[in-house]
Amino acid sequence: MIKGASFKRPSPPTSTLPSGMDNLIKKYFDHYRKKNSLPPEMAKITRGQLVEENLIKKWRWWKTGLEFIDKDGSRLSGALDECLITNDIYVPVDYKTRGFDLKEDSTSYYILQMSCYSFLLAKNKYKTSDYAYLVFYIPKEVEAQGVVNFNVIPIEIKTYPHDKVYKIFREAIELLSLKNPPPKDKDCKFCDWAQRVQAPDQGQKQLKLF
Repeated sequence: MIKGASFKRPSPPTSTLPSGMDNLIKKYFDHYRKKNSLPPEMAKITRGQLVEENLIKKWRWWKTGLEFIDKDGSRLSGALDECLITNDIYVPVDYKTRGFDLKEDSTSYYILQMSCYSFLLAKNKYKTSDYAYLVFYIPKEVEAQGVVNFNVIPIEIKTYPHDKVYKIFREAIELLSLKNPPPKDKDCKFCDWAQRVQAPDQGQKQLKLF
């Protein structure tokens, strides 16, 4: 390694629209925070108040976000979009933008993420419960002058118990500590894909763009 040089993995071309939407939604929630109220779509399904401004600013940035350090120095950290306080209970909230309507299993992909946020809140001495909120923003139509209307759908989801989150965390640490790759799981689609990609193809090379 060259002294004074810094190298990182190149990033592929990515869409900046989700990040732009995320920043605008944060400002939207901050507007209601200053009014000491909830956005109307949230007020329809829950009561309480948004955490104070200085705290959420800290939690939103990954360098100062919520963190748990285990006895062996292993760390779990996360940047939280939003947090609701209801009856002294801290409830994590996350915004999600989608291009299409929700499916039956759409919320299932985020249960572990929201469970980790709840776990981190608890480890930082905040009272938590067994639920969190996802707020989906789904484009509905485009009006004159490019004004885009969204369907806003807040959904309450059940989170995992904290001991289950900790177990998953420890299993992840153990996996990362392995000297050799873990064995292939027959039910893992990524394992199957990796095996197919690495398998020799009778000396032929093929570039697949997908």
